[in-house]
Amino acid sequence: MRRTALVAVLVLATATPAAAALFRWIAADGATHYTSDLDSIPEAYRAGAVDIGAPAARPAPPAAPIPSGLVVPFTGGAPVVVEARLNGVLLRLLLDTGAERTVIAPAALARTGVDPALGTPVRISGVTGSAAATLVAVPLLEVAGARVGPLSVIAHAMPSDSLDGLLGRDVLDAFTVTFDAAAGRVTLLPR
Repeated sequence: MRRTALVAVLVLATATPAAAALFRWIAADGATHYTSDLDSIPEAYRAGAVDIGAPAARPAPPAAPIPSGLVVPFTGGAPVVVEARLNGVLLRLLLDTGAERTVIAPAALARTGVDPALGTPVRISGVTGSAAATLVAVPLLEVAGARVGPLSVIAHAMPSDSLDGLLGRDVLDAFTVTFDAAAGRVTLLPR
């Protein structure tokens, strides 16, 4: 037992760090290569390899402040609903990364003081087919501490009274959107 312990101590005392040296070598095509294993350098270039020493450890970067944004909890399979404000009025919008445009129900627009009848008639298409809608200009939409606008939104009825519309890529492009399924949250950070 003592002999085994002595051998282990001797092996540990003579061991060298894994990345004790770093070698630089240049190939025939002029490409510079780096390696910590001298034997991995092709024989033709080994004599020209330069030991540039051990890589210096970099200090850990200071912790970056967490930018302001919005964190929305969600359950897998359930829709992600984001709160937004239009003319100071709270709206509940379904986050829809597949929608090109933001859609707001005519009744919700009316609550904010925007008359959907003053918009331009358009035809919209989606996974369920196509329908008549109205393109309406809004001054700005406040989402996750950012103001996006002026903006043209689609005025179209929503299938659920619990939602005022859906938040599309025209607004989401102003954010970095991160889905963290393991933590059960979606984060929207203004760009």
